[in-house]
Amino acid sequence: MADFEVLAGIHQGLFLVLLIVMLLPTMMANQLVFLPTKRAFISSARITLCFSWSALFVLAGHLVMTWVLFESFGWLYIKDKLLGFLPFIFVPLLCCLLSTFPRLWELAGKGSRESRQSLVDTEYTRILLHVKNVRHAKAISTNLDDTLDAESRGDASCPELLVPLQASVLGCLIALFLQVFFPAVTLEPSILFLAWGVFLAGVSLLWIRQSWKHQYHSTAENWVKPRRLHRFIRFAAFLLMTAFIATIWGNQAMVASRLSDHSPLRDQNQDDHALPDFVFPVTASAQSMPSTGILGSVDEPTKPNKGKPDRTFSLSAQKTSVRQVSGKTVEAWTLNGQYPGPELRMKQGELVEIILMNKDISEGIDIHWHGMQTPASDNRIAKGEKSVYRFRAEQTGTYWYHSHQQIPGQVVNGLFGALVIEPSEATATGAPIRDIAMIHHKDDKAGATLNGSHTRINETIAPGTTVRLRFINAENAPVSYLLQGTPFQVVAIDGTEVNEPNLIANQAMQPGAGGRYDIQFTMPNRPVLFAPAANQHDKGLLLSPDGSEDAVPFIDAELSVFDPARYGSPIATPFDLSSHFDREYQLLIDGQYGFYNGQFERLSTVNGDLLPDTRMILEEGDLIKLTFVNRSFKDQSIYLHGHHMLILSRDGKKVTGSPWWTDTLQIAPGETYEVAFRANNPGASMEESLPKGETAFGMAIPLVYEEQQQ
Repeated sequence: MADFEVLAGIHQGLFLVLLIVMLLPTMMANQLVFLPTKRAFISSARITLCFSWSALFVLAGHLVMTWVLFESFGWLYIKDKLLGFLPFIFVPLLCCLLSTFPRLWELAGKGSRESRQSLVDTEYTRILLHVKNVRHAKAISTNLDDTLDAESRGDASCPELLVPLQASVLGCLIALFLQVFFPAVTLEPSILFLAWGVFLAGVSLLWIRQSWKHQYHSTAENWVKPRRLHRFIRFAAFLLMTAFIATIWGNQAMVASRLSDHSPLRDQNQDDHALPDFVFPVTASAQSMPSTGILGSVDEPTKPNKGKPDRTFSLSAQKTSVRQVSGKTVEAWTLNGQYPGPELRMKQGELVEIILMNKDISEGIDIHWHGMQTPASDNRIAKGEKSVYRFRAEQTGTYWYHSHQQIPGQVVNGLFGALVIEPSEATATGAPIRDIAMIHHKDDKAGATLNGSHTRINETIAPGTTVRLRFINAENAPVSYLLQGTPFQVVAIDGTEVNEPNLIANQAMQPGAGGRYDIQFTMPNRPVLFAPAANQHDKGLLLSPDGSEDAVPFIDAELSVFDPARYGSPIATPFDLSSHFDREYQLLIDGQYGFYNGQFERLSTVNGDLLPDTRMILEEGDLIKLTFVNRSFKDQSIYLHGHHMLILSRDGKKVTGSPWWTDTLQIAPGETYEVAFRANNPGASMEESLPKGETAFGMAIPLVYEEQQQ
């Protein structure tokens, strides 16, 4: 497939190129009336005509790139470009082709004929006179004949010649503005109508102004060209006014109107440094889960289940602990004095109690069970307070937990950890295995870490031992790791077992933000290295049969990436592409510039909205189909709180391997995914939202049940 970022980047760049190309002939055409001689007039008219033709070639390039984008990625990737942006360019350029170009051609041709006739008349006069002493008078006469007359100035200043060029510049400015600030403009009719209103009003004003100038230049015997300083002041004032209007328009239209009805979550900073960009706060029942996963039940933290818990964990969050990084002592936020927090491992079916104590974190903390079928709590635990969480661990798989308050700072500093639910003794099959959970995170001080270590971790494992690596990506971006030294199987994705996993080798694992891969292999009689794909031998996990560090496998960063859509064997699923869906939604993911919290920056939006204005209404029991279209220039992560979605297709191609159930979906630029889920839990909190897309590491698109709208 063609590189989306290259094609889309070229297409966007052509808006700016066309604006520059149109400015040149427009400025030159405006100066034709001020040229002193017909010879200069002819030359300038010809150059203006050449630059005008070049604009048509750029427009042709626009149309070609639009077609290539359509052929490579589909209609949704060109919809706004073709219907929203290009008409502002195509319409005025068509008027230029029908009105401006013929007049420029006529002016250049007429001027040439008049110049040739003037030369003939001058030569005939010289032959008739044969008088040497009239050379001075002849020169004066020739200069007078070459002076641009009022008729030519009138032709050069007519609105039919100049206004289409000026309208093209205005159209390019509007198209460029919409491309930058409103990339999903077809979903915002009011913005599109306003843009056309500005365009038509601007063209009308330009026509009226040019009609006055045409009348003046056609009749005035003596006229003075405006001074350069005056022209500069007028041009600067126009630019400042345009920038001011654009700023106010962009700020009000994209921010004020969107933030007015949605306040931040009880004044909490919910920016998520560890969560994906788009968070859907909804939970699902067992009917929407694969057969390998069972929905658990969780009470509110303040209302624990009755009965004695089978397993109890205590977590104490504090800022005062320190750890070693490259020989230096740095402060860290820890759970039970550990960075990251302790691993929580339990058995399926157990009643689990977790006591969370906030020892000295004044900002407050909370906890979210990432990937589990539990709604995240929004109860802030203040400094010196504690909360009790109890739930039945009916799922199995690899998950993780993290703070849900002021997420960028708290998760980065260490308030997170691995959570593993093993099969119960009654359901466990096969020989015992060596089970290792490895959680990756990017630390501002130490860079990439694995289980909190910024250096390589060494483990000794006897040859022939079955090893299961539970790899958790706790970073807000996809990350690539390689397992070198032995073939392996990917036995689970996001807590769901893979059906009949193939034995593969030399493939990079690239889970999305918050994603998990379970890798299983038989330990060979040689070292095995699991490390970042950036050929960092000093990081990662080294497994060896004798504990030595000799013969460390080579990390090849050029290996292909593991593809879940083509892995394993298919089995029956509760629904597929041929199913009848109760509701379907298209979600266009774009990157656009705008204001947020007083700062101007690039933001991620869904269907043109920054905050939870893109609401999907559904009813309990509905089978929902979502189509994600990533038209931005960055990887985007989709995470469904407490819910697994079934991936149906990618880029129009059906998933052919084992059913791909996931709670964390990574979407690269130019990718389109069709996913489905069943909405079975209307009791999920609609306030589990993360308000910002690009730098706040989260954006909420609430799934609202009809009975909850009131």
